[in-house]
Amino acid sequence: MNKARIWMLIAIFTICGAINIGAQTTKDSLYVVAEQLPNACLFLPAPPDSSSAAFLDDVAQWQWSKTMASTERGARASLESRLELDALASIMAQVLELDTISAQQTPAIYRFLAKSFVTGVTSTIRPKLEYKRKRPFEVMNETPLGKYDDMEAMLDDGSFPSGHTASGWAMALAFAEMWPELQDTILRRGYEYGENRIIVNAHWQSDVTAGYLCGAAAIARAHCEPEFEQDVCEARAEYARLKGLPSDYDPAAEADVPHGERFLNNPVDTVSPRYMADIMLYWNNKPLRGTERGETASIEAEYSVAMMQKVMGEAIGITISDEQTPAITRLLGHVLDKASETADRLKPIRFRKRPFVQLGEPSAVAGDEEKERGKSSFPSGHTNLGWTEALVMTEVAPEHQDEILRRGYEYGHNRLIVGYHWYTDIEASRQLASALVARLHAAPAFLDMIAAARAEYVSVTTGIPESRVSKPSSTSSTQAYRLDGTPATGDTRGIVIENQQKIVRP
Repeated sequence: MNKARIWMLIAIFTICGAINIGAQTTKDSLYVVAEQLPNACLFLPAPPDSSSAAFLDDVAQWQWSKTMASTERGARASLESRLELDALASIMAQVLELDTISAQQTPAIYRFLAKSFVTGVTSTIRPKLEYKRKRPFEVMNETPLGKYDDMEAMLDDGSFPSGHTASGWAMALAFAEMWPELQDTILRRGYEYGENRIIVNAHWQSDVTAGYLCGAAAIARAHCEPEFEQDVCEARAEYARLKGLPSDYDPAAEADVPHGERFLNNPVDTVSPRYMADIMLYWNNKPLRGTERGETASIEAEYSVAMMQKVMGEAIGITISDEQTPAITRLLGHVLDKASETADRLKPIRFRKRPFVQLGEPSAVAGDEEKERGKSSFPSGHTNLGWTEALVMTEVAPEHQDEILRRGYEYGHNRLIVGYHWYTDIEASRQLASALVARLHAAPAFLDMIAAARAEYVSVTTGIPESRVSKPSSTSSTQAYRLDGTPATGDTRGIVIENQQKIVRP
């Protein structure tokens, strides 16, 4: 076991008590153990090295961090450098306007926060060990500025992805789902918690971006676990009681889709150092248009349910069609409608010219130029759609989670290759997508759609009729089945289907 793993395990032990990271452990302290979480080494590209165009964006943000260090925001970033549960509990208590969040006074909320937090940070263990990337303060011969950052320990811990970011964003997504009325405020604090790590010179921008994606993927996978939905409901009920609200109060009843202008940063403008990175990344990806990768990007410029059927079907290894998989198709269509609503409402509020318009040159999808020329580059609707569908389909077919997430990620990156979006537009759009997924899960009807799609997937891939596959909803109890469709008991061992998921009982 190397020093990086030792440090990470010690950190997790300190945060939440003794946790065995092995696949056979109980999940008392997190929703999904490390080996079952999506593997960022497989669904995300490797961190940029100093010779890549992407590293220019890292350097631009490193320069930006210098302007923030002596500000009020910089002071807060330093104070929030503790990767500890109590630190996150304090932040969330402020957002929820509670005196405190603790195991004694708010047990349901505290348990939900703790397990979401640890699930998020655990999602970064494998890529940290794989890449062992040097932190900015080490590369630039400086020191970290976080009040609670241990420089010696950080030198042994990989910079990519950011564990703080993954844990904070996972927590924010979980609580945005729990109480949608406050979703934008919750999401902004979770977003800033990750951005803090750039300000205190502890992480590069690309580390933080990857941290957001790891946190979102971790919560997507956590949705496969019955404990997650149960904890959402119990935390919601406890919060309603604390606020003196009736037991049947629905915090999602009046909540709109997430408002990206309230929790995302503004799009990059031409005076920002990041604009030059956007330009370089545009030119760096343009040569791909003449390759097989570029051809795929052009073909997948189609924004439709049919394209999502193709992309997601390839990822999970089945044919998704109106006739063969109606439940999955309905889910894909519903997600597309909501993704369109979320992106389309933000575009006129945060308008930005598209790359092919800004630079006055043709795109790789000439047929779309006339209708898309006057539309905003921020956010990327395609990226928002692809990442939203990927997070949702991770619940439907967790057996293929890494490939699903990889294809969802690439569907967004296509837009940089064809010249319709800047890199920073694409980056922000994935955070918008994960926020939308949290909002969708606050609707019981959506949970039923997920359950129906999962049952259909199990039926197609195992031959078990849908009628014999358990379809739990927000009001049903968990039931387990053997692969032949007969009910499983507590003594059943081997592969069983529980909560629409294949699991192994040793």
